[in-house]
Amino acid sequence: MLALEYRRMLSARMPARPWIGTRARAAGRWKQPGRQQQQQRQQRQQYSTKQPPESAQSSSKEKAEAGRGWRNTLRALRDRPASHITAFAVLHEITAVAPLGGVYWVLSYLELRIPVPESVLHEGNRYINRLRSYGGWTTPLAPDSPVLLDLATSYAVVKAAAPLRLALSLALTPWFANRAVVPLARALGSLRSAWKKKK
Repeated sequence: MLALEYRRMLSARMPARPWIGTRARAAGRWKQPGRQQQQQRQQRQQYSTKQPPESAQSSSKEKAEAGRGWRNTLRALRDRPASHITAFAVLHEITAVAPLGGVYWVLSYLELRIPVPESVLHEGNRYINRLRSYGGWTTPLAPDSPVLLDLATSYAVVKAAAPLRLALSLALTPWFANRAVVPLARALGSLRSAWKKKK
């Protein structure tokens, strides 16, 4: 009984402070949204720090893939068609003429001969001697000379390697255009402009 009366006296003496509970409740309510906002900010920062390298890597990979192979050749051909078409034509002719001497030398040095009837060989040499006489050549070929046969074989080998020559010409077209055709065109253009100024 004495304890109950003592508690009543203490409660009667102390003034009521209802704002303590409301403030505490308000503080408890606003603490949680603040934590959520911090977590969201951290997630955004992590995403922002991780995302650019991935995008940069993907873009660099795409650029590297786009810059390789036949896509690069097609893009260069679209940007500068005249120089690349000229380069391809020159390379195609070079790859057609240059191997003839090498193939002919190999055939003549190793004495590789295609089995041809002697009558056909004699008739071909006779026809070539007739053309040589028209051109002013005084020394005719021997009836069994393998020169005509080796030339025909070399021409056939070069023609049979046409797919390889086309692939090589396409692969070397951008390099040859940038290193030879474009500088030559610029030099000719500067010479032409200087010649017009002199007039």
